[in-house]
Amino acid sequence: MRDHVIIAGYGAAGRFIAEYLRARQMPFVVVEMNTETCEAQRSLGVQIVHGDISTEEVLRAAGVETASVLALAIPDEDAALRATEKANAIRPDIHIIASTRYTSTGLQALQKGADEVIVAEQAVAQEFYRRIARFMDATAKV
Repeated sequence: MRDHVIIAGYGAAGRFIAEYLRARQMPFVVVEMNTETCEAQRSLGVQIVHGDISTEEVLRAAGVETASVLALAIPDEDAALRATEKANAIRPDIHIIASTRYTSTGLQALQKGADEVIVAEQAVAQEFYRRIARFMDATAKV
């Protein structure tokens, strides 16, 4: 596989990424730590690697040397930071998108080589802003 996307984590975010890629017939491989999820998805034809994305062995098994994107959609921020560092050491030009819970960890991910970071606390704040603004605009018109 070449120019594929590595999706680390097959929770809600990972499944959305896979759905997007599948609809566009773009190749991807999933890395997941949950054995049952791996077995179930493998039986559905999903190319999946069982293991910890923050290890060199699993990164290589997922094809980090030839992948175009590493999408770190995992809840373990420390593992995401380690994976970012290791992936950059193996393949400095891979595009890394990391998900973190906190802004401070997002900054660390950028320092370790992530190209983009999605910060949960910022996404929640933006959604609150959007909904409050929509509510206030609606009630002001009444």
